[in-house]
Formats: sequence, C-alpha cells, structure tokens
Amino acid sequence: MTPLAGRIARLAALGAAPIAVAVAVQSAGNLAFHAVVGRLMDPGSYGALGAVLSAMVMLGVPLGALQTAASALVAEHGLTRETTRRTLRSVALWSLPPALLVLGCAPLLRDYFHLASLAEAAQLAPYLVVAAVTAAARGLLLGARRVGTVAMTYLVATVVRLTLGLVLVIPFGVSGALAGTVVSEVAALLFAARRMRGPAGAGTSGLRLGAVAYAGIAVTGMFLFSTADLLLARHHLGDAASGSYVAAATVAKTVLALPAGIMAAVFPRLLAAWPTAGRGRALLTSGAAVAAPAVLGAAVIVAVPSLVLSVLYGDGYADAAGLVRALASVAALTCLVSVLTHAAMARRSRTIAVPWAGAVLEIALIEVWHGSAAQIAACSAAALVPTLLLMAALEGRPWARAPRAKAQVVTGGADPSHTAATAA
Repeated sequence: MTPLAGRIARLAALGAAPIAVAVAVQSAGNLAFHAVVGRLMDPGSYGALGAVLSAMVMLGVPLGALQTAASALVAEHGLTRETTRRTLRSVALWSLPPALLVLGCAPLLRDYFHLASLAEAAQLAPYLVVAAVTAAARGLLLGARRVGTVAMTYLVATVVRLTLGLVLVIPFGVSGALAGTVVSEVAALLFAARRMRGPAGAGTSGLRLGAVAYAGIAVTGMFLFSTADLLLARHHLGDAASGSYVAAATVAKTVLALPAGIMAAVFPRLLAAWPTAGRGRALLTSGAAVAAPAVLGAAVIVAVPSLVLSVLYGDGYADAAGLVRALASVAALTCLVSVLTHAAMARRSRTIAVPWAGAVLEIALIEVWHGSAAQIAACSAAALVPTLLLMAALEGRPWARAPRAKAQVVTGGADPSHTAATAA
C-alpha cells in the first residue's frame, strides 16, 4: 500500500467509512427515484420537479452549517439532554422566519419555475424547518461519535423517499413526489431523536450564531456555485430542453454526493491540522480522499453516458449524452473547489467568498448565453476554471507554509487524528 493510500485508509477508519457508505446508498436511491419519476412524468413536469428539488436542497444548505457547529459543541462539552433540547429548540425557532418568508414568496416561486400549482412551491417552507433541525440533530450525534446512527438517518430517509414518494407521485404528480421528500426528512429526524438521549446535565450555552453564520456563508456560496446552472436552465429553456438538462445534471452531480459525505468526516481533521507542521500533508490527504470518488464516478459516467441515461431514464433522454459528459467533468473538478473552501473555513479565511464570486460569474454568463443546454453547460465550465485556479492560488500558499511558532497549539492537547475521530 502506498503512503497516500494508507493515509486515505486511515481517514476511512477515523469515521468517513460509515457515512460514505450511507451517502453512496442514498445517492443510488436518489438516482432510482429520479429514474422512476422521470419515466412516469413528461419532460415538462420532470423539469419542474427537478427545479423544486434543487431549490429544496439549496434552502437546506445554509442551515446545514448547523451540523458543523452542533458537532463542535458536543465534541467540546458532551451530549446531555439539556444540550439536545436547547439546540433543537433554538434551531427550530431560527428556521421559522425564513420558512415563513419562503411561504410568502410561494406565488413568485411558482411563476418563476413555471409550476402547475401553488402547493408545489409551498412545500419548500416545511422542508426548510425540518432540514434545519435534522442537520442539527446529525451534528449532535457526530459530536458524540455516533457515526453509525448518523449513517442510518441517511438510509432511513432514502427508504421512506423511495417508498412513499413513488407511491404519491402516481396520483399527485409533482406535489406527491415533493411530499415524499419532506416526509423522508421527518423520518430521519425522528430516527435521530430517538437515539439522542444523553445523561442529565446542565448543558452548555448553546450554538453561537456567529460560527453558524460563517459556515453558512461558505457552504451556501459553494452550493450556489455548483447548482445555479440547473435552476437557470429551468427558467431559460423550454420544457423538453429543461427536462433533458435536469436529467443530465442529476446524473452528473451525483458524483458530488459521496465526496460531500467524506468531506464532512475529514473537515475536523483540517481544523486540527491547520496550526500544526503537518497541515500541508493533511490538506493533500483530505483532498485525495474527497476527489478520488468524484473522479472515479465522473470517469464512469463520461465513458458510458448513453448507457447510464438509458438505464435510469429510458430512451427519452438519449440526446443528452454529450451534456452528461460535460456536466460530469465539471462536477468532478467542482469537488476540488469544495475541498479548498473547507480549507479556508478551517483557517477562518475570507477565501470562502471566492465561490460566491464564481457563482456570480456563472449566473452572468448564463444570463447572456442561454440559447441551448450546451451553452448553459459551457458557461458553467467557463466559470469553474478561474474559480478553481484562484482558490488554489489563495489556499495553496498558506497551507504549504510552516506555521508560526505561536500558532502551534492543538486545542485540548489532542493530535489531529484524535480530533478527527472525536468529531466524526
């Protein structure tokens, strides 16, 4: 085994493996879900569903920063009943105002995405609250080193979505598929809540909004950068063309799911490694662990795009093979932007703003050139290149340099490996 392979294997042993397996199953389940509904719906309806599902994920991403903050809270202070109660209650209250705002904007969302009914847009509001609380619950469990339980929440959500969502899509169409997605998150939350019984205790002061906000800015910019093309494709393209783009993007962006799960597991290692002399090696190892499955998945898709589309969607999207190749390549490189963004978060750098700039560039390019699905994909690739190069330039130098003597302190006297294991 090579040294790099050995370090990647150790990362898996530190906690990435259970979540990686669960996310892989969830990704396969998501593809199966899209494959079935893509066959049951006409391209126009499927395009509408894909746009709303992407909006659901986008709304949940900023609040996904709660998972990191909750994990750090428990890793430092321990998991008690009071900590659980105060954290979940606070998160639910914090998420209510934005959920009400989304509900009030439902008519605008319906018109922008050309949805058939108000109910399809309104379901974004309850999803926002449930996704926020579920993210916090998973963070609490990760901080308590209950990685297997967190992995099970992903599996529970996948099973519920595949069963209930596919049953409801037949009589209710887009609204039924969305309802199944919302209920699957509720099921994951209930599963997590039943296993979060800690000892009685006074708890802690709770999550700090400043830390949550910083992480939220970073992950939101990253997600917007990787998903803006899909949302704009639904707006600018016709029903059939947008359906093809959603199908191609769903296949291509699946390669990001497994790296995202691994990134969540290795991020604490980056946090612990930044003040140490081995931070450069930690960044390279973490980057390899995250990028390897993305590159491998993209290579498979690029090699046989027509076969993948045929298996998942039948013959209705056969003309999207070239689009799948382009978007899969973009997705594989996008995971490197994610690694560098998390590296910036680990050292509290303003470099987290770069993906926001990349998203603005991507949106601007698509607003000018959106005559076809190929043009939108080309704009996405054109925005990726300068974003990745700028991130590499800004983050590569500080991580390669030796740390200053006064910065060489590891909180609690733990080494990076122990910290990563605790956080995972």
